[in-house]
Amino acid sequence: MKMRKRGELAVVVVCAVVGFLLTAQLRTVRQTAATDDTSAARLETLQKLYNESLDKNEGLEQQLTQLQNELAAYREQAGSAGSAEEALKNEIEALEVSAGLTDLEGPGVTVVMTDSTAVNVTGDEADYIIHDSDIMSVINELRSAGAEAISLNGERIMATSEIRCTGAVVTVNGRRHAAPYVIMAIGDSATLYNALTMRNGVVDVLGQWGITVKVTANDQLFLPKYDGAIDFRYAHTALPEQEVEGGE
Repeated sequence: MKMRKRGELAVVVVCAVVGFLLTAQLRTVRQTAATDDTSAARLETLQKLYNESLDKNEGLEQQLTQLQNELAAYREQAGSAGSAEEALKNEIEALEVSAGLTDLEGPGVTVVMTDSTAVNVTGDEADYIIHDSDIMSVINELRSAGAEAISLNGERIMATSEIRCTGAVVTVNGRRHAAPYVIMAIGDSATLYNALTMRNGVVDVLGQWGITVKVTANDQLFLPKYDGAIDFRYAHTALPEQEVEGGE
């Protein structure tokens, strides 16, 4: 009789343990399913945003190609006409150069900027990496020294180009670039070189933080044209003063 009760008790214990294990397993399965659903939803959202970005970039590239084809057609027509049209063609080419819409080559300097390798004594890593302000100080110095065209890591710098920090990298013309940063500038190579390397100049200041700035004079540089889209949503050509008064 005692053996039977012990057997029944053992069966009850086993059933209780099995029930507990099944309950725990079911709870784990439910939690895993919920996590999978959340991850799937997040993945779907990210994929949608990625696809939208691809579609936008593709549309901008198509717009740029169309505008370049139209410009080539205008140039061809101007080249086959008379002196007035020839003057217009030359003006278009000059505007392309100043707007950064054509490849350029010529003498100048190459500036390579590398993050600091000095021992961190401030405790802040941001003090030892290159920031957008550091890059802008170099570019502004080059412009002041007469640089006619400038590029950063292959990106043509235009009047509308943004240079800003996004985490540990820098965004220019909507594209992200990491150090080292290579700046190329076309102009009088001796003047540009001296402007950057003069005593207490921008190279000396950046060197105080251990940021390496190597400046090299070049006989010939190649700067690619700007390959993005140009879209003015708010700015438009101002009307002559007389037309504005007449419209009132």
